[in-house]
Amino acid sequence: MNEELELFVEDVDEQLTFMENALIHMQENGADEESIGALFRAMHTIKGTAGMFGFDDVVGFAHIAENLLSDVRDGKVKLSEEMIDIFLQAKDHTQTLVDLAVNNEPLDEDTRAKNNELLEILKSMLPGAKKAKPSLQAEQIKQDETEDINDSSQRLWHISIRLKPHFFSSGMDIINILSFFEMLGEIKKLLLIDTKIPHIKELNPTEAYVGYEVLFLTDAPYEEIEEIFEFVLDDVELEIFLADDVSRIEALCAKEEGLREELVFAGFDMATRVGTVASKKTTTQVAPEMPQEDSLKESANAIKKDETPKEQTSTQEEKKTLKKPQSKSFSLRVDSSKIDQLINQISEMVIANAKVSQRADMLDDTELSESATILSDMLEEIRTGVMNIRMVQVGDSFNKFKRIVNDVAKKVDKEIDFEIIGGETELDKMVVEKISDPLMHMLRNSIDHGVEKPQERKALGKSPKGQVTLKTYPDAGTIVIEISDDGRGLPKEKILAKAIANGLVSENSNLSDKEIYNLIFEAGLSTAEEVSDISGRGVGMDVVKSNIEALRGTVEIDSKPGEGSLFTIRLPLTLAIIDGFLIQSGNTKYIIPLEMIQECIELDNHYKKEMGENEFINLRDSMLPLLDVRTYFHEEKSQSQRENIVVVRYGEYKIGMMVDELFGEFQTVIKPLGEVFSNVPGISGGTILGSGEIALIFDIPKLMEHKIKEIK
Repeated sequence: MNEELELFVEDVDEQLTFMENALIHMQENGADEESIGALFRAMHTIKGTAGMFGFDDVVGFAHIAENLLSDVRDGKVKLSEEMIDIFLQAKDHTQTLVDLAVNNEPLDEDTRAKNNELLEILKSMLPGAKKAKPSLQAEQIKQDETEDINDSSQRLWHISIRLKPHFFSSGMDIINILSFFEMLGEIKKLLLIDTKIPHIKELNPTEAYVGYEVLFLTDAPYEEIEEIFEFVLDDVELEIFLADDVSRIEALCAKEEGLREELVFAGFDMATRVGTVASKKTTTQVAPEMPQEDSLKESANAIKKDETPKEQTSTQEEKKTLKKPQSKSFSLRVDSSKIDQLINQISEMVIANAKVSQRADMLDDTELSESATILSDMLEEIRTGVMNIRMVQVGDSFNKFKRIVNDVAKKVDKEIDFEIIGGETELDKMVVEKISDPLMHMLRNSIDHGVEKPQERKALGKSPKGQVTLKTYPDAGTIVIEISDDGRGLPKEKILAKAIANGLVSENSNLSDKEIYNLIFEAGLSTAEEVSDISGRGVGMDVVKSNIEALRGTVEIDSKPGEGSLFTIRLPLTLAIIDGFLIQSGNTKYIIPLEMIQECIELDNHYKKEMGENEFINLRDSMLPLLDVRTYFHEEKSQSQRENIVVVRYGEYKIGMMVDELFGEFQTVIKPLGEVFSNVPGISGGTILGSGEIALIFDIPKLMEHKIKEIK
């Protein structure tokens, strides 16, 4: 796929997301002007960009949907619940059409049938459906002989186009732009203006020298004709006016030598009247029966007077001038791979700078140390800036779950009140994309097997409408995502019995409630009485957990019978660079994520005496379990005379890590350790120090999990 197509696909995805969000908002809160406008703009943009690539099926479908949305926006059609459902289907179908078009695949029989069915439904909703203009098949404009001529609103427009020298740099194709005219009406005359093409020796192949004069018959208003050029308004000189406006023709011909003669020769009949009938400056209307083969002179005889005053045309011209700045965009779409490459380069610079800083300290060079410090600060600012580019608000991505919840609820005949809390929380775009599928699966589980049927809820004294909540918030250097429901809760006894039957735990195991609930993440452990095509509580949950752990995250479950369940996911803010704390235990250096550290204390004789043979200390009247890093990783005793405790916190848990040396903060570039070390418990990756040594990065959640099991 070339770069232009990739940008097109990204833009369509974005517009369809806007469309779905607007529709879901209207389902929940009712229609408003802003949401209807967002719908129209999304479909209009898709139609325009698809037309530039010649994707006729997409354009044809989007055009009819856009017509209906235009009438809804203008108040000619009232938006109903049924219409919102149809537009949701139209959004999905547009995605299908785009996928097929981009892959250069024809519509199969089923897709074509769906396309035609939706088109008929959309057309039937248009006002005066029988008189609705045909879809985009470039049909010749015909007059219905039984229709009163006074009802015709078609007009003949003169459009003058001059490409600015830099036009080609816009990436637009003038042929595709001209092809849009066929969607609104019929081109009667098209004249290429090539008088400004220089001698071949002076020709610059990157510059544009030509222009076009067009006579265009349509019932579309001025604004719709101008919208054809909305993507190139700054790259062309454009004039649009009614074809019988002699004063405008006169002004146009006066600007360009020889233009009048060319227009007359090409059959632009009004040009012959310049200078002879200037006093007859009236706005006119073209009778629709003008045959395509007739000369313009014969067609002009059919022109009848329009009631629109001349001042209105001038006002429209003023609107055109004012609209140009609005077409500018101040956002920048960048391929994510370029940002990834930039982050990798910054990561290598961080490692190289660490080496420079270490060398400066060894040489006791004050000036070099000062320069290295300044460079470190600058790198940290650049790193923060680049990382912020990758950070997005989760609400923008999580809004799509509203549609999924709505569809699943309808399918299982349940009423669900779905709420998203904390949508403004920011998370790395890569993490958001990878967590999407696990969240989708868990939401489906909550609706399908967690929330009861309305009749069952009534019998239990609950509201017939179930509550499902997706909540996001930052906590201790991580992002927490909670999925909760007020359903029946997890059947603890069934889960334990199934786990024992499958040999996952022994009958004599003394498991806490949380440990029993977390058993549903084991492969194939489902307690659902009915396995539906939507989900099965436990079916695929092992994959959900694996995907979360692949992001260096954790997931836990809490549940109360009859009250509901709570899934808690914790994820790191980013997967690339972190602020760490460098320590040493034995002969190995380690990195602890700085956000998880609460404090560091010395393990002095007072604490050692208090510990005795136990691995606990009393820290300000609170028992703190200790993890001896040397013992855990089978390290030899170091030569350090001092022992330290680093107090770390993750979620609601807190432990103290017994280490030897504390070196302080260290900007850490996370490097994968490869398949051989990928499953080492307690280690999530590695980094390269300025000395060239490798330091291992602690997986704090795994170490805490080990310590908690050890205590029990």
